[in-house]
Amino acid sequence: MPETEADSDRNNNTPISVDNNDVVPDGEMKTQKAEEQNREARKENIQGAAIQDPDQQSTEAEKTYEPENRQKQKRAPNLKLRAAVKIFFFFALTCILFLTLWGVTTYDSLNLSEIVFHLHLPFKGTGGGLVLKGALWTLIPSFFVTIFFGLLVWPLPGNFVPFAWYRDRKLKVRLARGLTLILIVIEVFLVQYYLDIVGFIRAEFAYTSFIEDNYVDPNQVRLQAPPQKRNLVFIFLESMESTYMSKEDGGMMENGRLEHLPLLAKENINFSHHDLLGGFRSSVGTSWTVGAAFGAITGLPLKLPINVNGMSRIEEFFLGATTLGDILKEDGYTNVLMTDCDSTFGGQAMLYDQHGDHLILDLNWARKSGRIPKDYFVFWGFEDYKLFEFAREELSTLAAAGRPFSLTLFTMDTHFEDGHKCPKCPNKFKDKYSNVIACSDRLVTDFVRWIQEQDFYENTTIVVVGDHLTMDKDFMKEVPREERAVFNVFINAAATPVRTKNREFMATDLFPTTLAAMGYEIEGDRLGLGTNLFSGRKTLAEELGVEELDQRFKERSAFYERKFLYNLE
Repeated sequence: MPETEADSDRNNNTPISVDNNDVVPDGEMKTQKAEEQNREARKENIQGAAIQDPDQQSTEAEKTYEPENRQKQKRAPNLKLRAAVKIFFFFALTCILFLTLWGVTTYDSLNLSEIVFHLHLPFKGTGGGLVLKGALWTLIPSFFVTIFFGLLVWPLPGNFVPFAWYRDRKLKVRLARGLTLILIVIEVFLVQYYLDIVGFIRAEFAYTSFIEDNYVDPNQVRLQAPPQKRNLVFIFLESMESTYMSKEDGGMMENGRLEHLPLLAKENINFSHHDLLGGFRSSVGTSWTVGAAFGAITGLPLKLPINVNGMSRIEEFFLGATTLGDILKEDGYTNVLMTDCDSTFGGQAMLYDQHGDHLILDLNWARKSGRIPKDYFVFWGFEDYKLFEFAREELSTLAAAGRPFSLTLFTMDTHFEDGHKCPKCPNKFKDKYSNVIACSDRLVTDFVRWIQEQDFYENTTIVVVGDHLTMDKDFMKEVPREERAVFNVFINAAATPVRTKNREFMATDLFPTTLAAMGYEIEGDRLGLGTNLFSGRKTLAEELGVEELDQRFKERSAFYERKFLYNLE
């Protein structure tokens, strides 16, 4: 069959004409096919990669991000360490805050002078469960608040979501910072409002010459003992205020808690801040037991600078100060201290041992001597009624020795909070503390009446004073502090006072006043910073005012520290 024209064209590879103007050359067609094949291959590779084995894919991802994972693993311990440090300091902050809260809600008129003093001394001998109460009120709330803070800052696993908001990291950071700031603000407010931290710090850096200008050195003035030396019984009643008396007697209570002491005060000599029976003012440096005792036997406030070495380590207690005990020892007295607690607490034993060489008869002595069982411990040691029983024995022994003596007693049952109610206490009042105060009132009066019946009483002066205002926060909260005063009575004194009413005085004035009551003649009627109340001379509190003198006692004195604390003069 003859070839057609079309067949001839195909055999000769002649391009076919599709359109008059559209003819695709053979070379271009091959190029297009190759590009299409390459595109198909790439698609297959992408799809293959997408559906490859998951384990293999994970392995490749780990290889790809392996350096980054190693960096994260290295950073994780640092994050935990930083969080642990934050939690530690936050816990310390909460402990300080809750300890402050416990202190200002438990103690009445807590002050930094007392706190600083006790921080330099061992806490051995603390009674009344104070350490345990303080620890519980501090550690338990601090623990729970710190747990919440720890949840905010600790790097927990991402799948741990205890609360919906816990996923928000920025929110947790804000909460942690806000909580810390709030606690700091509260703490600053508390220490400033209740403790006047600014005034205390200012006083720490402000040296004045007030004490140096007004101090009268007992070694530099004439002190003349009477021809017949008189015995001394000095009784410090824990937290005993004249405020506890009825308003009729001069106190601040409708129904007075003191029945017998006011009778002693009326029969003898009571120095009062007003027209009726009254007492002396509490001041800086004498507002706790050892501080009050120090003021009463040296005429000085008890103050320690923050940076002084711990007195428990150097074992010296103001060796540069001349005390009542030092004077009596020099004049041949036998000095004895009796207390129903461990006298180590607050440096009490050091004070009386190093000043006047007192024989220390305390809780440890009572145990060793068999007067109480070796494991006996009630409240702060043993009860006041036992103390007065032992004191009767000791006085009989001292009187029989034929030498002049001084016996100093410290009671403890009326210590805050609420005191200790012994078997001798009445149930006359609704609250426990009132009954304990009434009990102390009767016990000490019975003891004084017993002394008055003894042969040695004729030549014995008795001084009965409270040591400071009560520290019980709730008991006298309705009475302004400036209207309260500390009880005092001088019995069988060898001096006659010029004026006893409307006097303003401090514990520091008891130093020369006690010597005057024993018959000593004092040149100038001043010793230390104290004034002999039997004289007509004004006290520093009367010259300057109570508040002004209190502020002056806060001021730091290079003379005080150099002479009394470090004994360098």
